[in-house]
Amino acid sequence: MLGDEAWTLWRADPRATVFQSPAWANGWIRHLGRGQPVHLAEVPGRALLPLFLWDDGQVRRLVPVGAGLSDYSDMVGAAEAVPALLDAAAAVPFDWDELLLPDLRPDSPLLRDPPPGWTAADAPHETCPVLTLPPALSKSQRRKVVHDRHRAEALGGVTTALAAADEVPEALEALFALHAARWAAAGEPGVLTDPAVQAFHREVAPALAAAGLLRMAVVRHAGRIVAVLYGFRDGLRVMSYINGVDMTVPKQSFGTLAFACLIEAAVTEGAAEFHFLRGEEPYKFAWGAKPMQTVRRVMRRIVQHL
Repeated sequence: MLGDEAWTLWRADPRATVFQSPAWANGWIRHLGRGQPVHLAEVPGRALLPLFLWDDGQVRRLVPVGAGLSDYSDMVGAAEAVPALLDAAAAVPFDWDELLLPDLRPDSPLLRDPPPGWTAADAPHETCPVLTLPPALSKSQRRKVVHDRHRAEALGGVTTALAAADEVPEALEALFALHAARWAAAGEPGVLTDPAVQAFHREVAPALAAAGLLRMAVVRHAGRIVAVLYGFRDGLRVMSYINGVDMTVPKQSFGTLAFACLIEAAVTEGAAEFHFLRGEEPYKFAWGAKPMQTVRRVMRRIVQHL
């Protein structure tokens, strides 16, 4: 498990996101690792890349801890340490065939030309829209926000705020319920119904709140939570990770209120970017976000034949 030294390295890296934080990695290992071997590839004091072994019966892959739930994967630490970090990754105490690095942002040090002894193959992966702050909203989007707020005022009893640390558990349970109800209406389970995923977030969300990295916008109607937007703040970035919205109240758009709350809070805090993360849903571009493409890199060691 990752401790204080990993936190120190994470805080010193301005590129590091919540998805590389020890809180996120430790929660994933505890609740979602499902017994896979884990290896902490590291260059002491300089770089860190926690990996696990994914063996599908055909290919044995080393994959960053948190893959699947993490919209961005990456190392933490100095770019100059990449060759040594890859050597540390290759030295895992179990057999492997390839190093899979999904969801790398274009500026990742892991996307540099591979060092001697390695090959790399890249492919576009996910589209993650990013909004530059403060936003330059279109006329139609400004009109929509104002209109949705007026509708909420007419309904009465609607409040919007960021969750305080002691409100996080209640907000998280409401998120699970709202998200499940929405997807059940579509005949699908939704990504938050897995008990292991819920246990992961029950551990990680309070830990991130304690570290000052959690941002949850909560909309209430008559005291009842009707929308939750689960997000993060790291450095100059604010991220919206997943939301749950009550869709049963006629003529209301509680989701718009939640996004407006989180975006406005990001501007107030001096954030430079708002990341909508993976997915090309139209509402993200309606806010003015621009597409950012992540990269999936597969690396292999060059086998020397005598």
